[in-house]
Amino acid sequence: MQQQRETASSWSRLRFLATPRWIALEVAVVAFVLACYFLLAPWQFSRSSQHDAQMADLAAAVAAAPTDVTELLSIDSQPGAETQWRLATATGRFDAAHQAYVRLRQDNDGQPAYEVVVPFVTGTGAVLVDRGYVPYQAVQESAARLPDLPTGTVTITGRVQADQTDPRNRPPVTVPDGHTAYTAVTSDIIGAATDLSGQPVYRGYLQLTPDSPGVIDAIAVPQNDNSRPFFSYAIQWLSFGAIALLGFGYFVYREFHDPVDGDIYVDGPPRPGDARDDDPAVRTTDSTRDPRRPAPTAPPATGGRKRTRFDKSQLYD
Repeated sequence: MQQQRETASSWSRLRFLATPRWIALEVAVVAFVLACYFLLAPWQFSRSSQHDAQMADLAAAVAAAPTDVTELLSIDSQPGAETQWRLATATGRFDAAHQAYVRLRQDNDGQPAYEVVVPFVTGTGAVLVDRGYVPYQAVQESAARLPDLPTGTVTITGRVQADQTDPRNRPPVTVPDGHTAYTAVTSDIIGAATDLSGQPVYRGYLQLTPDSPGVIDAIAVPQNDNSRPFFSYAIQWLSFGAIALLGFGYFVYREFHDPVDGDIYVDGPPRPGDARDDDPAVRTTDSTRDPRRPAPTAPPATGGRKRTRFDKSQLYD
């Protein structure tokens, strides 16, 4: 019977969990923990897996032997993810008359630049070739001197890329040195050349390698970057969720074993049931008053209003 009473008393001391203040805290903690364990951490784990897969595909593509362009590019569809960055070779001639720029770029050192693109005509169709970078300032000052393209039939080597798109569909512009500048590297640039309109066009394009004929400043291959912190971010979110649960448990423990009795204000308005010094039932005389207890003093005048002052001593055990 005694044990039942103690159990009932313990449960009654947990009634604070049903107060509005604690309910709001419980909802916030549960929402945060669920977000950490079922949304944020899985999202970072997924990004980590995707990054690892991309780096593995890149390493395999870079290490693959060169293949003829007809095996990697098609006139009907874009190259797939498994063929991007693969080395392709093509034999034909450069169409220097339709050389163009692609603007809003940065070179391998992070400086503003233009990319130089030119059609390359083979016996089976035309493929767009990216020669690499020229400095932005040189183009604006009409000081860029593009290296001459090889004449006649040559064999080039480049890495396969899918066509880019401009979400804003900005039209091409003419830059100070007279060339046309586009905002995306796309095989549609070849279609803009009227004398090549009847030529089959391969979808996608080739980025020339540093040792290929016609290259200027080759675009660097992305490195196998293992520094992306996606996995560590996922562990952090799991840790944050655990910390939230531990913190909530600590506050529940403190409230259960050392509850706030509610009497943390002094000089406030009397509450029902509170005893007062002027109550006849508890009135004492100087002879019966505990000498260790200071004599009551009149509260300061507050213009008819009772001031509520927080008793800081209640904050300490």
